[in-house]
Amino acid sequence: MKNYLIELIGTFFLVLIIGLIGNPIAIGFGLIVLIYMGFHISGAHYNPVVTLAMLYRREITLYDSINYMIFQLIGAIFAGLVVFFLTSNPMEVQPNLSAGIYQILTLEILFTYLYVYVFLNVKTHPKLKDNSFYGLVLGSAFMIGIFSAGPTSGGVFNPFTSIGVTISHLIIGDGISKYYLWYYLLGPIIGGLLATVQYSFMVKK
Repeated sequence: MKNYLIELIGTFFLVLIIGLIGNPIAIGFGLIVLIYMGFHISGAHYNPVVTLAMLYRREITLYDSINYMIFQLIGAIFAGLVVFFLTSNPMEVQPNLSAGIYQILTLEILFTYLYVYVFLNVKTHPKLKDNSFYGLVLGSAFMIGIFSAGPTSGGVFNPFTSIGVTISHLIIGDGISKYYLWYYLLGPIIGGLLATVQYSFMVKK
C-alpha cells in the first residue's frame, strides 16, 4: 500500500507545482525532489504512461499497475482542487491556441518519448540499475521538455495531469481543459509507446 500512497503523493505535488507556479525550472527541481522521495519505494512513476511502459517491460504486475494509475489519478484530481482553493481560479491544461494541431501533438509525442526512454534506461537498464543520479537525470529530462514544448503544446507529457484537472473542473463547476484533453491523451500515449517499443528492441529482457 505504501507504494500506492507514494504515487498519489508524488503525482499530487507534481501537478500542484505545475498549477501554482508553471515555471519549468521549479517544476524540474520539484520532480527531482519527488523522484528521490519515492524512487526506492514505488519507482516514482507519477505518470500512467510510465506505468504502462514498466508493465510492458514486466517490471510491475498488472495488479500494481492498475492501482498505481488509480492513485495517480486521485492525486492529480486533488491537486486540481487544491489549486482552485488556493488561487480561486481553476487550473487549466491547454496548448498555445495559435499553434497547429500537428505541432502540438508532435511536441507531446517527442518529449514524452524522451522522458519515458530516459526513465526506462535509468530504472531498468542492467548497467544503470541502483544508480544514484536517476533523480537529476529524470528531472532534467522533464525540464528540458517543458522549456522546449511548453510555449506551444503546454509541455504536459502526462495524461493524468489533464484528466485530473478536467475532473476537478466537474467538481468546482468551472474550467475549459476538457476541450484540449485529447491532445494529452493521444500525444503522450503514442510517445510512451514508441519509447517502450524501441527500448525493448534495443535492450532484451
